Amino acid sequence: MILATALASAAVAFAGPAAAPATLPGDLDAAAAYWGAPPTHCSTESVSAGRMPHRVLGEATISDPEASGPCVMKISRGLTHRMRCLVVVHEYGHWLGRRHSSDRSDPMFPVVSPRMVVPQCEKP
Repeated sequence: MILATALASAAVAFAGPAAAPATLPGDLDAAAAYWGAPPTHCSTESVSAGRMPHRVLGEATISDPEASGPCVMKISRGLTHRMRCLVVVHEYGHWLGRRHSSDRSDPMFPVVSPRMVVPQCEKP
């Protein structure tokens, strides 16, 4: 199990090095399909891949709801497709205002678990 921390965020403009995984846009599409909603409180969104300290796989920040500014998501590099997708779905859930769950099969559980069920992440 690996810790997936979150704060909250949303939209797709890539930042970061060329080594960022090419499938992040597909992961965001999977997250939007899973949740069935666009992110809230964001006028723009950005996603980047980078080193995340202490085995944290993802982090999302959301702008001040009054300002409706940009939302940002950072995802750790080197994850498998499924793991990266699960982390993006989790962070996207925070963009929607969802809190952590105590159910290990729920993508909002704070630790990525093999029991998580997100059909959109099962497709290569």
